[in-house]
Amino acid sequence: MSDLFMAPTGPLGPWDQLSENEKTWIEFIRVISGGRDPKLTPARVRALRELLDVG
Repeated sequence: MSDLFMAPTGPLGPWDQLSENEKTWIEFIRVISGGRDPKLTPARVRALRELLDVG
């Protein structure tokens, strides 16, 4: 498997153009991360994909 990956992107545009659901998820992630941005690595992306790809 290649270590090349695309970082997920969010919707473009001002905050007021986001849905309430999108705003809630952004705030949730800010709270649980304590304001820290963990470094995005190929291993973390693979692990997250494995966790989310249960279907």
